[in-house]
Amino acid sequence: MKIRRRRHTDETFIEFVATRSGRLIAHAELLCGHHEQARDIVQTVLIRAYRRWRHIEQDDPYGYLHRAVTNAVTDWWRTAHQRHEQPVDVVPDQPATPENTFEDRRELLAALGHLTHRERAVVALRYLDDCSERETADLLGVSLGTVKSTCSRALRKLRVTLADEEPPPHHTDANPITA
Repeated sequence: MKIRRRRHTDETFIEFVATRSGRLIAHAELLCGHHEQARDIVQTVLIRAYRRWRHIEQDDPYGYLHRAVTNAVTDWWRTAHQRHEQPVDVVPDQPATPENTFEDRRELLAALGHLTHRERAVVALRYLDDCSERETADLLGVSLGTVKSTCSRALRKLRVTLADEEPPPHHTDANPITA
């Protein structure tokens, strides 16, 4: 009987990973800013979750793992000063990866790269994961006021960053005042 239960657990876990891990990786990447680091974080979270999958799958497995990934990224920021590694976008001597399917993904990630870790997390949770201010505060373990002020500051930075990266307006030879 125990073998049957384990097989069922394995099958549901595999199905969950196949259908939802991409979204968890995208969430982690928006929070931490590095695709490969996001994949590592999600993999670590999934390894830990597998041990308890029987209990996790009974309630809201995506919600549980979404929160676990957010916490893991936060832990990664907090220990950043202890690491001497530098994440890179492209690993040398590896085949090139296919281009992203979203045309503005690089622009978004570049703009988010100008934010602090907390600002990035607040923007990702509020506007990309559609969390409320209260949910964002709870997920990050900060006050509601911190979420509001951090969000305001981050959006101001993003507006400036994105305005700087836009091409200059098209000018014509005609003088608009005399035309």
